[in-house]
Amino acid sequence: MNEFRFIHCSDLHIDSPFKGIMQSDSALAAKLREGTSKAWLNIVKLALKEKVDAVFISGDIFDGADRSLRAQFKFREGLSQLSQAGIPSFIVNGNHDPLDSWSRALSFPEGVTVFSGEQVECFPVIKDGRALAQIYGISFPQRDVQENLAKRFKVTPRDGFNIGLLHANVGGNTDHDSYAPCNLDDLKSDGMDYWALGHIHKREVLSAANPAVVYCGNSQARHFKEAEPKGCCLVTLREKSEPDIEFVATDAVRFSTLNLDLTGITNLEKMMQAARDGLQTLMNGAGDRSVVLRLLLTGRTGLRMEWQQDGALADIASELADSFGNRELSIELVDHTRGLHNLEALREGKDFFADLISLYDETLTAPEDELRDVVADLFSQWKGKAALDSLSEEDLKELLEEARDLTLDRLHLTDEVG
Repeated sequence: MNEFRFIHCSDLHIDSPFKGIMQSDSALAAKLREGTSKAWLNIVKLALKEKVDAVFISGDIFDGADRSLRAQFKFREGLSQLSQAGIPSFIVNGNHDPLDSWSRALSFPEGVTVFSGEQVECFPVIKDGRALAQIYGISFPQRDVQENLAKRFKVTPRDGFNIGLLHANVGGNTDHDSYAPCNLDDLKSDGMDYWALGHIHKREVLSAANPAVVYCGNSQARHFKEAEPKGCCLVTLREKSEPDIEFVATDAVRFSTLNLDLTGITNLEKMMQAARDGLQTLMNGAGDRSVVLRLLLTGRTGLRMEWQQDGALADIASELADSFGNRELSIELVDHTRGLHNLEALREGKDFFADLISLYDETLTAPEDELRDVVADLFSQWKGKAALDSLSEEDLKELLEEARDLTLDRLHLTDEVG
């Protein structure tokens, strides 16, 4: 029975600078930057271990047109390992690395095919003198491609499976720019067996068969919006069978979020133990990877006063990270807790507290420009002014609600009050 086994990866973003993290934690940013290269080399290791017939890279190898020499060295290192093992690589360029910015300082090894941006090209995968597959693809000639490139693909009957490589936004995903926009029907009408898509960073199988249409997602998360395992797809095609599509995690650094409900937890030590228990499960699932964690504190608790001092949350995060010894763990604590006061009961009262809450309620219903004026003093320093301008109306209301709750907390109100 004819069989074709390959790896589908995309959006490697090698040497991504992580500018936002660099400003607050340069050591973590450096680790993450190295992680994009490690994730690519993990894909290569998988290809060698599984002895696949080919590796497909569906765009955005680098993070930008100004790709560094270091990034090119790392990418070529992986391609060379594949070439030495006799595994061909096929590449289409995307919006982050379009062909008009492609000025390689380094040559690629034998067995690497980069598709042009002028027209859809087709190249075979030959093994033992037999064509296993026909690989179709087209690169982005420039960054801003608004043409529906899917309509350019025309399958010509030849031996082997038909694979399409395309960097595109299928179905109008609003989380990503609408480059090379198309819809699923465009990809189902031309005789492909598998579409190896790039551009969307979230892993998704748009169609499992006839043809398979797959976003493998990016190989290394870059922020908390991508807090999930990242990697590539290990795919096996067989005649008269549905594709076997297996996701394999290759990320070197795992972004994760963990919710810790503090309702009913009465002291700091119990809170720390609950956090350690949740972290242990998460760390076990991450294997030997470094972990960047956002720990969300939620629920109603009187403990929230313990971390109102500057640096207190950072101290708690550091203590939690230290409890995992040599594991590389970076923790950011985010406080979404509420106090023990009964807001509704206080609102119905006839005293100072009811008047105070009424004042906050009235302010929260004010127009956005008035909300901005109310909190402006908190952002009076020059660095803060830019932050104020970036806040949405929802952010401003959340800030005022937090101020209201802190006010009530500092008055030591509990459910017994009001």
